[in-house]
Amino acid sequence: MTESLLRVGIYRPAELPQSFKVYADNVERYFPEFGVQAVHFESKTEIPQTVDVFWDVRSGGGNPPLEFLLGKKIPLVMTVHGFAPISLSGWEYFQTIKGTILSKTYAREKLERWKELKEGVAAMIAVSQFTKEEAVRLIGVPEQKITVCHHGASPEFRPQEPIKPKENYFLHISNNEPRKNVARIVEAFQRLKKTHDVRLKLKLPHEEGGKYQNIKGVELIQGMLSTEDLVKLYQNASGFVFPSLYEGFGMPILEAMACGCPVITSNVSACPEVAGEAAKIIDPRNVQALQHAMEQLIDQTHGIGQRFITAGLQRATQFDWKKSAEGHAVTMGYAKK
Repeated sequence: MTESLLRVGIYRPAELPQSFKVYADNVERYFPEFGVQAVHFESKTEIPQTVDVFWDVRSGGGNPPLEFLLGKKIPLVMTVHGFAPISLSGWEYFQTIKGTILSKTYAREKLERWKELKEGVAAMIAVSQFTKEEAVRLIGVPEQKITVCHHGASPEFRPQEPIKPKENYFLHISNNEPRKNVARIVEAFQRLKKTHDVRLKLKLPHEEGGKYQNIKGVELIQGMLSTEDLVKLYQNASGFVFPSLYEGFGMPILEAMACGCPVITSNVSACPEVAGEAAKIIDPRNVQALQHAMEQLIDQTHGIGQRFITAGLQRATQFDWKKSAEGHAVTMGYAKK
């Protein structure tokens, strides 16, 4: 514990997306160990004036800094989670004609706002080396201004005890954005289903699952899941399928590995950075490659699934929320100076 507390003002509005809440909660859990006190505020009109640093946790999708936190005597540290709508093609991000047409304007406007506001950011935290490189490439933030702090694997995500045989299903969890590549997962599964007795469980938002509900072998899981139920889904699956076109980190990859579930994921964006050599890495745009990877996991002849289970469990131990929180604390301490 440091001698004097570093007071960090954290903007956490009621509408903050759940993924950002989970991220902030896990980091803040360890702040006291590094002499950091979190001061939450959720209104632009109630900005605390007695903090040392502001922390913006919600820059996903290429969102620029929060302008109302700039231009003050208190430095701003922001976490960047990714630049998907700027980095991907309009079609791959929106998959609508209107979105494709408007995507260049959308991206240009965000980049222009970054150009105007980036100098006001004292320091930046990137959730992966890939995201750091995106920030340098797309918005021109100097490398020395960015610290990489990977996410961690929460202790709730753990392997089954005692270990039981895997059930005959593949699992995918996402919000069904086009970049999550669900249509190709389903296509690969339908091909696999012709020769294998296997199921596909899709955890998608209620409004997003309708197009898949009448496909043989596909089981939709909708509504809120407890962490305990989510862990069981990971633990029992023959494989977790996550061939995303773009991830700033890819938290489900880590969760699945920590639960002893073999993973299939992409060779693009941050996915291989998180997975290392502990997952089956494929081209996410190649349905045949995805089908073959699923086939390898479901066929136990060569023990590939077990190999990835063992490697994944080891890989997950390399990601730690406490270590991440320490990196955040150090970055915020530098920003104060």
